[in-house]
Order: sequence, then structure tokens, then C-alpha cells
Amino acid sequence: SAGPAGRPARGGGVGRGPGDWRRNVWRPALLVALSVGLFLLNAGQLPLADPEESRCGLIVHEMLAGGDWLLPHLEGRPYYDKPAPFFWLAALGQRLTGSVELGGRLVAALAGLGAVLVTYAWAAALWGPTAGLLAGAMLATSGEFLFLARWYRMDMPFTAAMWAALWWFWRCQRRRPGGAAPARAPTAAWLGFYAFTAVATLFKGPAGLALPAIIVLAYFLLGRQYRAILGFFRPAGVCLYLLVALPWYLVVALRHGDFAYEFIVRHNLLRFAGGGNFGHTWPGVLYVPILLAGLLPWTIFLPGAVIRYFPRRWRDRDGSPAVLLLWLAALVPLVFFSFSRTKLSSYILPVFPPLSVLMAGLVAGWVNSAKPDRLMAHGARALWIMVLLLPLVPAGLEVWLGAAGPWLAVPVGVSVLAAAAMRRSLRRDRRGGFVAWAVAAVVGTFLYLIAHSAPVGYERMSTRTLARLVPDPTGVQVCFWPARKFSFVLYTGARQTETFHRSSPDGLRALARLMGSSRRVYCLVSGRGQLEGLRRACPGLVHVVAGKGRSWLVSNRIGPVGQEAPARLDRPPDSRPGSRPGTNKLAGGATPADSGAV
Repeated sequence: SAGPAGRPARGGGVGRGPGDWRRNVWRPALLVALSVGLFLLNAGQLPLADPEESRCGLIVHEMLAGGDWLLPHLEGRPYYDKPAPFFWLAALGQRLTGSVELGGRLVAALAGLGAVLVTYAWAAALWGPTAGLLAGAMLATSGEFLFLARWYRMDMPFTAAMWAALWWFWRCQRRRPGGAAPARAPTAAWLGFYAFTAVATLFKGPAGLALPAIIVLAYFLLGRQYRAILGFFRPAGVCLYLLVALPWYLVVALRHGDFAYEFIVRHNLLRFAGGGNFGHTWPGVLYVPILLAGLLPWTIFLPGAVIRYFPRRWRDRDGSPAVLLLWLAALVPLVFFSFSRTKLSSYILPVFPPLSVLMAGLVAGWVNSAKPDRLMAHGARALWIMVLLLPLVPAGLEVWLGAAGPWLAVPVGVSVLAAAAMRRSLRRDRRGGFVAWAVAAVVGTFLYLIAHSAPVGYERMSTRTLARLVPDPTGVQVCFWPARKFSFVLYTGARQTETFHRSSPDGLRALARLMGSSRRVYCLVSGRGQLEGLRRACPGLVHVVAGKGRSWLVSNRIGPVGQEAPARLDRPPDSRPGSRPGTNKLAGGATPADSGAV
């Protein structure tokens, strides 16, 4: 199905028999093992980070505590931002695993695994099983994709469903061997596309339908298949889409009269076109460096994929329909969200799978060929240099976190050994071994980051450690100055909290009055400057319990042990010698249960 230069045939692949599948089953099995290890290692131990993960975890907590399962609620208020199905799955995951952290991350990890397997299937059908294995491995080890496959959010399930819909469309639309016209697939064969777009709509809203529809429409127009546009809208498929996607939206709209405006208009149309106070507004061109950084370390092959596969002339745009569809699947979301008024780096996650297929086709064509390839010769040198530079990632991260130590010798050793093996493989013209050693070095570096660097980083992004120092929240007043932290609310279990905003002219005075009241108060203060301002506002009433990063937990009462030096909890509790989860030793050897506020 591929020419000498690795370009797919016009049909975009030919069918393979059961024997081929049995011989190649080890490749998807290897991708499953790789994805499970990368996506789930430490996923249940790392705390939920502020604000996105903790917000989702708090919504699921309210559902499981007897809240409204039809419409998500956040701290008792309707949450119109996203549909409910992701939170249902996260709640199910939490019930099955018994872990607040693992519940939603398991949903994201399984969705990421699905996207990896679909990527394998697409690339294997285009360029063979080696390309499929490379495409799946590149996707699983792309920095941003890996991060979001471990993130308690609905971005990964949405991306996996949309990617599966496009893959199903291509399966039904691809041409026969020899460039014959597309076979007219029966209506039943199209139902998968409509079902997957409906699932994507249930995860993130109208974009689950809009993006695949724009991609398919552009594919038909650029491929000059004008009659196929009307034929694509199969009544049975449309009915299936409505049957799967519509019921939840309809029931919620009938029950909550303001849902249509809040969700459709405010949280989707205004978020895209502007007018809502959502923030995250920056020039769309910045998505380009975000994409290049998110694809690391495989970004070095993206220019080669553009040179080798992007049509150079307008009349060649439909020379390979599968490649045309892949480029559209990558470019449409990138352009679409570049015009959005509200921007988040996770919005362009759907771009990663199609680019992984294209880059894998380039590398697999070089691996499977004995001919010299000048383009890939430059790419191989760049990959070798990239492997040598890999240890700079964990080193820079740990220096920034203040956690650098002798363990950095591990990624350095892995990188040096892999680079030596790559050089030896290249001298012997063992191209497959060269790429395999590169993948091994990347996987080793990411495993080190997950096992050693991530605990420190996630502790900095979360307030779980400080929250565990608060005694029974039913007997104390929990408040924030000046920023609210959802992870603190989640891990303290406090039902009644109060936030004193810096923008309010009376915020600091109101907090000072609360600190001087007869109630026992625990306040999470963000920033040393705010801590000093609070001390000046109520002298003698602010006692620091512990500090972590730029967050400080203070109280207006002194524990029975007496005032001692405040504890610094910049390191995760479980990583300190002699500590056990949940004990959180403070200065002087006292525990929260013994001393209260230190």
C-alpha cells in the first residue's frame, strides 16, 4: 500500500486477511502495555491540581454525595460549562477504584489508549504494521498528549471520540485498490461515524459535531466529490446521532429553563466569538509554538512530513485521499480554535493523532527501505541529538521545583546508553533498531518524570497537603484570601467556605473581623505579600500552620503544643524518610491531630 518513497497508494491502503492480523497482534498489544504504563503510573497517588482537575473532582464528589446527577453542580450551583456524561464516568471510576484521583484520570487514560489504537489502525492500513506501531508510540509519547491522557478532564475523551469518528468515515470512504471509485458503503457502515460524533458531543458540546462535519465537508469539496455531500447525510445516521446525543440536552433544557442560553449561547457561542468573561485570550498564532512543543520529541519529523506529504500544487490536493483527510483533520481544529476568542492549550489536542500518522509514515518509509534518503538522514541526526538532550527536561523541571538531586543520573544514563546504541545501529544500517532505541529513551525519560518529578510538581499545583492539616471541617470556619483553591475545598471536605477577594474594598477588613471572632478559623492565604498584609490587619491573631510554595495555611488559634516554627511542606509527605501517608509531620515532631495550629 506504499510506494518507494513511503507515499500511500491512491486508495489509502488495502485490506488484510486474518493471518496478517494474527502475525501483527503483538504490535497493538505492545502499544496497550506502553499506554497503560505511561498513562496510569502514579495516577492514583498524585493529588488533583488546581483549578481544572479539582473542579471536576469536586463536581463528582457532589454527585456521589447525593447531588444532582442530571446537571453537574459545583458547590451547590449549576455547572453549565460541560455536559454531564464525563462526570458520570468519573464517578463510576471513583466507585470502582475507591480513589478520588484515579476515578477521572482512568477515564482520560482509557480514552487516550483508544486514540492510540485508532492511530495504529489508521497508519497500519496506510503504510503497514511498522508505521502503525510507530504512529501509536509517537502519539503516546508526545508531551502534551501524554500529559492530557493523565489529566482529570474531558479533553481526551472528546478527542478520542472525534478521532474515532474520522477513522470510521475514512474506512467507509476509502477507494479500492488501483484508484477505483469509492465503493458505496451501506447505511449501516456509516452509523459508527454518527455514533462517535454523538459521543464527542456528549463530552464537550457542539464542537463534537461541528469539527468532524467541517473536516468531512472540506474533504468532499477539495476532493471534488460534490454529490457525496448530500449522500453523506444518511437519515438513519442522523437519527442515530439525535438518539444518542439529544436526550440529555433535551431533558436538562426542559428541567432548567436557563440551560439553553447558559450552555449553548454563553459557554459555547460567546466563548468562541467573544463577549463572555472567560479570559485565556491571546493571539491564535501562538498555537503553532504550543503544537511544536507539545509534539516533542517527535517535532523534528514534522517538517519532513510536510515536505513529503503536503500537496505542492493545487491539482495534486486529492492525489491521496487518505493523506488529504489527515491534513484536514490536523489543520481544521488548529484554524478553528485559532479564531476562537477563548483559548486553552488543550483545545488543539485533536491535531496530535493525524500528525502522528503522517510522521510515522515518513519514518516507516525510511525504516522499510534500504535506499538512501537525504531528508531522513537529517532527521536521524536531529533525533540522535534530541535523545542526548532529553535529560535537560527533568533536570530543568527539578531545578525549578527545587528538587534536583542525585537521581538525575538515571535519565542521563538512559539517554547516553540509548544514544550510543542508536549510533551503533545507524553505522550498521539497522534503521529499525535506531528508531527503537530512540523510543526506548523517550519512554524511559517520561517514566522518570512521572515517578520522580511529577509528585513534586503536582504537590505544588495542589493544596492537598495543606488541606490535610485542617481538623474536622464541621467545627471550624474555612476561608480563602484572596484566591479560592478548589483542591483545598475538595480535600478538606468543607461544605461552607468563604472567599475574601482582594478586589473588594472591605475584603481584608471582613477577614480581620472573622479572625478576631470566637470561631476557630483556618484560612488559605495565597502569596507572602497577602500573608504580611493579613498580619498587619489583625496583629497577634495570625498563626501560620504550614506553608507550601506560595500558599500558607493560617489559623486564629494556637494549638495545645504552643506556637512553634511553621512547617514548610514543599516536598510531598510520602517522599520524606520515615513518613506515612496522612501523618504529615510538622516542625518539632507534632502531628495535626496533636497540635492543631502550630
